[in-house]
Amino acid sequence: MLLSFDDLDTAQSEVRRLLSGGLEEDLEVRLGAKTYMRTRPLVFTELDSGRDGHTVTWSAEPGGHVELSGGVALDGWQPEGDGRWVAMVPDVISTPRQLYVNGLRASWARSDWLDHADCKIGPEGITGAGALGIAAYARPSDVEVVFRVRWRDYHCPVASIADDLIRFAEPCWTNALPGTGRVGPHWDNTAVGTEIHGWSMFATNALELLTDPGFFVWNSEERTVTYLPREGEDMERADVVVPCTEQLVVVEGAHDLVLKGLSFAHTAWHLPDGYVGAQAGFTLTGASGPLGEAGSHYTKPVAALSVRGGRRVTVSGCAFVHLGGAGAVLEAGTKDSTVTACSFSDVSSGGVYVGDIDPHPAPGLADEGNTVSFNTFHGTGAEFTDSVAIWAGYTRNLTIDHNTLEQLPYSGISVGWGWNQPEAQDPWLGDNRITANRIVDVLRVAERQHDGGAIYTQGPQRGTVVEANYIDRSEYGTTANDGNGIYLDEQSSHILVAGNVVTRVGYKWVSNWAEYGVENRAAGNWTDNTITPAFSGAGSVMEDNAEGLTELPPEAVRVAEGAGAGPWPAPVAALGIPEP
Repeated sequence: MLLSFDDLDTAQSEVRRLLSGGLEEDLEVRLGAKTYMRTRPLVFTELDSGRDGHTVTWSAEPGGHVELSGGVALDGWQPEGDGRWVAMVPDVISTPRQLYVNGLRASWARSDWLDHADCKIGPEGITGAGALGIAAYARPSDVEVVFRVRWRDYHCPVASIADDLIRFAEPCWTNALPGTGRVGPHWDNTAVGTEIHGWSMFATNALELLTDPGFFVWNSEERTVTYLPREGEDMERADVVVPCTEQLVVVEGAHDLVLKGLSFAHTAWHLPDGYVGAQAGFTLTGASGPLGEAGSHYTKPVAALSVRGGRRVTVSGCAFVHLGGAGAVLEAGTKDSTVTACSFSDVSSGGVYVGDIDPHPAPGLADEGNTVSFNTFHGTGAEFTDSVAIWAGYTRNLTIDHNTLEQLPYSGISVGWGWNQPEAQDPWLGDNRITANRIVDVLRVAERQHDGGAIYTQGPQRGTVVEANYIDRSEYGTTANDGNGIYLDEQSSHILVAGNVVTRVGYKWVSNWAEYGVENRAAGNWTDNTITPAFSGAGSVMEDNAEGLTELPPEAVRVAEGAGAGPWPAPVAALGIPEP
């Protein structure tokens, strides 16, 4: 049965009326080609689900572009001088973190990396307001300072400046500091101001920093944005969108539902507590609360599409683009659901999140049997650079297959959670398959995120397989800053790493460094890497791996050419470090 509509709410009402009488065949809800602006998410529940063995599909009309947008048009631009243009921001927008001008992202103006060698960090803030240049800004209370420490990313708003001291908004600052108990007792060495690891910082959103085209500044008092156009942009005719809505579609307990050929665009992420990155796009939020040692207290990024407790939900051929948070989340007991043949690009946070961070979920909340396949991820982590393209937490029977991941600031695929904490023992985790993925150009040096891996795992995962993936190019050179090709971190155990091609990674091609990561096996892999791998976990075995190659053998080339979302054969880079 086919029904056509050009209004989402009308379509949903009519479909629910029809479904209440049962289904005798599959139903397709075909949407007219246009942009559907949303001020609230479209929510699918049991009332919208398939019936009697039949599915309900929401799709775009053939050849048409259907976009669900969380943005609003921004017009009325006025020239200000020096090539800058100014526009008033509607009251419905809280704090615009991005603009999209003729389909291109514009971010807050930013400084270069700041020299903080003489700055002192303490509970009150950071000294050096003058030396850092922030004291000279006309509106320091609109400034946000970004800190990068190892794998963690922090964005804390400035509250005020007193003499030479920069004070930051709470709870962001306390959550970011060592010695407060907020980051957990084992992570103080990656808090802001750590004396163990190096860290970096820069300032954003000051008019004094607006020197490069394609950037803007938000003035919260006047409620204006000031933008410096790129060459050729005519602001009297430009199509400018500012994000407003955080979520576009929420699937709450629905089943036998298909979303096909839709685009999700222009979402916001309001971040009232600032951004204190924990790992992989998760954040520490709130001023207080329980801090379980298994990492079960962190907050997942808001996503354009959220599937909670879904059954047999398929997301196929969709585009996730220009997003202020994450792309898609499958969580809260979602089972037998699939994200396939989709594209994720220009996404501020991660691409796809599967599963949750409770190691022992109730049966109805355990995620199982899901698939992420044949998708492309390009430039995710565009704003929050500690994010990963594909993340999975405590989940079983997950398939991550034939995806293409490229140009990522940090790690590519991350599966597992919990570190080596007592609460994380014997978790809901295992029988996951990470196969035939193409992961190139990760851990990009310009972003200063360290200690990751193209494929990264945590936790005991009996039955998990990492096989036939092609990993090429990370940028830090032969230092521990780079992380690894395949990184079996912390308590990663019982994992098979077989038949992968790992080339031109800066540090170790595989690492199972912790003695409590046990019974892993790396067999039949190919690499040009000559750094001795870390594979010291009890009962872990390496065998028949070809290391230090100067040329890939034909069987390795076939694996590399067959990896990714296509087209195939995919290109395979020659070995050796390319010219800068």
